[in-house]
Amino acid sequence: MRPKRALVAAAVTVLTAACEFGEIAVPKGEPIVIVQAIMRPDIARQWVLVEQTLSGAVVVDSNSIEIPGDAPLLPVSGATVVVVNRTDLNDPCGATTFNENPGVPDVTVASGVYWSPAGCPAMNAGDTLELRVTTTDGAVVRGLTEVPGATALVLRVASDSVVMPGPTLELNRDVDTLKAIAEVVAGRALQLEVRRPDVTGTSTPGFWFVVDSTAMTVPGDLPDIVTALLHDTAGIPDEFLPVFAAGRYYSVTVALGDSRFFDFVRSGNIPPSGRGFINHLEGGIGVFGSVVAATSGLKVVGNLDDDREGPFRVSGTLLGVPVDVALGSYVATAGADSTELSAFVSGQWLHGTLDASADGVFRGDTLALAIEQLVPSLEDSVSTYLVAGPTVSGTTTTLTVYDSSLRVVDSLAVERPLSPVTGDR
Repeated sequence: MRPKRALVAAAVTVLTAACEFGEIAVPKGEPIVIVQAIMRPDIARQWVLVEQTLSGAVVVDSNSIEIPGDAPLLPVSGATVVVVNRTDLNDPCGATTFNENPGVPDVTVASGVYWSPAGCPAMNAGDTLELRVTTTDGAVVRGLTEVPGATALVLRVASDSVVMPGPTLELNRDVDTLKAIAEVVAGRALQLEVRRPDVTGTSTPGFWFVVDSTAMTVPGDLPDIVTALLHDTAGIPDEFLPVFAAGRYYSVTVALGDSRFFDFVRSGNIPPSGRGFINHLEGGIGVFGSVVAATSGLKVVGNLDDDREGPFRVSGTLLGVPVDVALGSYVATAGADSTELSAFVSGQWLHGTLDASADGVFRGDTLALAIEQLVPSLEDSVSTYLVAGPTVSGTTTTLTVYDSSLRVVDSLAVERPLSPVTGDR
């Protein structure tokens, strides 16, 4: 869960730099401590972000950043950060002190980001945790959170369901709905986040939504309204891209949060008044909340309603290595001169077995598809090859293979069976 960078930037609406309205000078404001922390019993190490609002005294680049990973814009360093479990008086962690430099290799060290020891504080469903942050200049920020819990977080598509984390579900974007259910012990609201993983195991955010409920249902053809409006702030976009595109794998995370987490994600500052944000902290602004979360995979398919959709086979030798992969292709809405394409790619590729998805385009019946694969001998190194060429239904044609610099390196055969268009799964 990411901190709200808008808290820092929007607070400047009420703590603005000195300016003049006629004969009246508005003085610079005093900075306010911002604390952001979401406790998660499902991960080993917790973190707390401590920074301050923009007062106009310091000019900073307010572009959104992810934390941990980057330093806060105006970090508050040297603070004393303590979390106590007020419910479990026998908590073996006792009063857990968070440190800016915990002395372990698996965390990002940055001023204003405070880390707990592994496994602390102890947390069980229904426990009340208390946060106390004391800065070097004497400011004190306090907060409470009630740890949520669920006997199970469940994803369901039609009659298929998995207890998360679990095996990958298949969703037909044209006919199915995706349902998330929390069998709640304690907690208030659900957040669903959809991300697209790449071959390295990392992922890019796609869509998130939060509801004041312990269950939610999402249609397979849901338009990505949230992302579209964030990118086009001038008005309603002419076209919304789908959240789920056929021919792609996704990861779906379901989080059950407490009421403070829910208030944090559903509210925000309203310029120029600065009002609108629901704040539960004493002595500062921000959030001290908690969630439990789990992630499962989703394979998105669709009805075969275009004669370029369906199975392909690409085979031959690539740089002297025998390759043979099956493509399960799906197209998006046709554009003026091309059609976006996504395809599942499975089989033997240059560096061994591949099971992933790839993106490309069709121009008429001419295919161009970028296939990525992790290089096992090089950590986080990815090889990328573009295969491009004409395809003819019911026959075999030749694809040219380009490397990442678009140099021709080889050619492969592509076999495209007769159109399998059926209109159903």
